[in-house]
This record gives sequence, C-alpha cells and structure tokens, in this order.
Amino acid sequence: MDDFYQKLLEDIDSVKSSSDEIDGVDPFLNQNRVKLSSFDQLLSFSRIGEDTLVHKAEKDLWRISQNNDGEPVIERLFDPSTDAALKV
Repeated sequence: MDDFYQKLLEDIDSVKSSSDEIDGVDPFLNQNRVKLSSFDQLLSFSRIGEDTLVHKAEKDLWRISQNNDGEPVIERLFDPSTDAALKV
C-alpha cells in the first residue's frame, strides 16, 4: 500500500487553478466515494491503517483504494446493519 501512496504523490497536481472555487466546505462531506485528483484532498484526513483514513473534523472512517481504472479513490465506510457512517 505504501507504493500506492507514493504513486499518488507522483501523479498529483496540487496547484489549484484560478477557476477553482474555494467555499470552505469540505467536498468529502457531501459524497461517499471520491476520486482523488490532488494530495491536498487528503489533508482533512489522518491515516490510521494501511488503507484506512479518519476524517479529522467528522471522525468518520474512510478507505483509500483504487478503482477499476487504477485511479486512487476514497470511500466512506458504513455500518451494514444501520447504513450509518462508521465513526471513531
């Protein structure tokens, strides 16, 4: 998994263009699966396992993985019995 993180670091473009809107709302809080396009998107998370992240503000758990195209994605983890986001 460390190779995955290294590839992510090599492939990202963390410079925001002037057309990017910054509104202070974390885009992850509105989605359950996000394709990573920038290392900056991970700054709201702490890595607590090989593929497990915790959102610093919301304290919910996420998993980092690759989609079918090999692109890095993160997915919010849910309790299958209640469909509620898992929290730490």
